[in-house]
Amino acid sequence: MKKKTKFKIVMYLLSLLIVFFIGYKGKDFLNGRLAPSEKGETKSTAAKTVTKPDSLQVNQMYFGDVFWGRYINDWAMASDLKEKYPFSGLNTFNREDYQAWIGSLNCPITANQVPSETQNDLLMFNCTPNYLAEAKKWFNIFSLANSHTDNQNGMVGFTSTRNYLDQNGIQYFGHNNKDVTDEICEIVSIKSKALTGAVNYENKNYDLKDFYVPIAMCGYHNTFSLPTEAQLDEIAKYVDIFPTFVYAIQGPEYPIEADDLQKAYFRMMIDRGADAVIGKGAHVVQNTESYKGKPIIYSMGNFVYDQQFSEDVRQGIGVKVKIDLTYDENMEKWQQIASTCTKFKDSCQKKAKELNLSKPKYTVAYDIVATDNSAKLAKKASDTVLEKMLERTRWKQTLAGLGKEEEFSN
Repeated sequence: MKKKTKFKIVMYLLSLLIVFFIGYKGKDFLNGRLAPSEKGETKSTAAKTVTKPDSLQVNQMYFGDVFWGRYINDWAMASDLKEKYPFSGLNTFNREDYQAWIGSLNCPITANQVPSETQNDLLMFNCTPNYLAEAKKWFNIFSLANSHTDNQNGMVGFTSTRNYLDQNGIQYFGHNNKDVTDEICEIVSIKSKALTGAVNYENKNYDLKDFYVPIAMCGYHNTFSLPTEAQLDEIAKYVDIFPTFVYAIQGPEYPIEADDLQKAYFRMMIDRGADAVIGKGAHVVQNTESYKGKPIIYSMGNFVYDQQFSEDVRQGIGVKVKIDLTYDENMEKWQQIASTCTKFKDSCQKKAKELNLSKPKYTVAYDIVATDNSAKLAKKASDTVLEKMLERTRWKQTLAGLGKEEEFSN
């Protein structure tokens, strides 16, 4: 055999050996990159190891009256910020720390153009929809249970308000007319903060990214009358399944101390099972108390509002509510429907009963923040105002009483 031929054969065999070696080691390399961890997991078990919450947390902020009609609109249109103006000081409250802000919308939303003098003289309020693009950056939920949401042709303006809120993804509850008892309470859904931990699921395809908590909110408008037993009983229809918060208006405007009727009826709401009663409507801050281990805030005062005639109407409080929920099998089942509980009068409660869901396990913590609407702009108040609000609300005594049974007394 010629030398050239032998050389070619040797080189050919050597090439085959190199190709085989590279292919073999490359396979091992790729297998090493794709192999399970050193903990001994197989591909199938590794795929089933997922992250789920150990618990969920919902941080809410409740504020008093929110309004962008009348003189608020005049101030906004005179500023360079226009529709952004009424909300331009709200970044002082660290909005990113909360999953939801709740306020009392103190006007109907219609396209009507009503001069500020007419709104003031007739007390017939109107808020135009061009502010909603900014409002929804701050507020997730509005109560509509107050004496002004019917100011634009009754149910015409009230229905317009709901339609505009729906279009902007803002949830709502309560009715101007509390005789419409089946609309006093509503289930809202709030996207929660998940506190996570690794858990090995055997046979579950767990791919949820967002977690939601359904909460019942009840709105009572009793500016000119007292609630009936039947109206109060609406609360009891929700408390066995949902965390339940009452947002209530009652009593005269401007006194800084709740009267005996306020105390009696707000306590009746706690007796029906509410987790807390949070009041507004007096346009000033009033006292608070703990009753049967639960807080009652009689009035938060104004928030985004145009009243400027006294220090009391320019100062208010926000109520911080932190709900910590255990993420157990029951809460996991809630996730099947919780994200769908966002439409007004949806089938959330019916679905919960069909799935035999029970009330989540949770604890609630409360605190307050002082607000300041001076200089025609809502913002966080100074420490001096906070001290004043802590004293007026007797907040330290209220916190001390939470978790303790208290007897009814006037």
